[in-house]
Amino acid sequence: MAQVVRAGEGVFLYEELHDGIGKISVQRYFQGAHPWKMDLEIWELPVGASEGAHSHDESEPEYGAMSEVYLLIEGSARMTMDGVTVELGPGDAVLAAPGVYHDLTNTGSIPLRVLVITDPATPDDHGAA
Repeated sequence: MAQVVRAGEGVFLYEELHDGIGKISVQRYFQGAHPWKMDLEIWELPVGASEGAHSHDESEPEYGAMSEVYLLIEGSARMTMDGVTVELGPGDAVLAAPGVYHDLTNTGSIPLRVLVITDPATPDDHGAA
């Protein structure tokens, strides 16, 4: 059976995510409704907002060693990955592999919209019961 998620359904806010600035609006799609070990989200960052610098490795209890793909849909951003800074625009994508220290900042004059795909580890992936 096909499923539909409508714009605005199940939206939640990350406040000062990873010690970043402002609130990031997140709409997660089809959580737990598909067989893939991934989350699919659209993030919206207001002008000047940021996701603070962080990495995902085995020491992180909730997500583990997680990869993240950031695909910019609208707006402009700056991202620093392991000390290398890049400017990003619509259609640009970044892969932050496990352990890569990274951040994301809206550098534009409009809200930044980003498709974020992650592969969070599950308790089974860590050998937990």
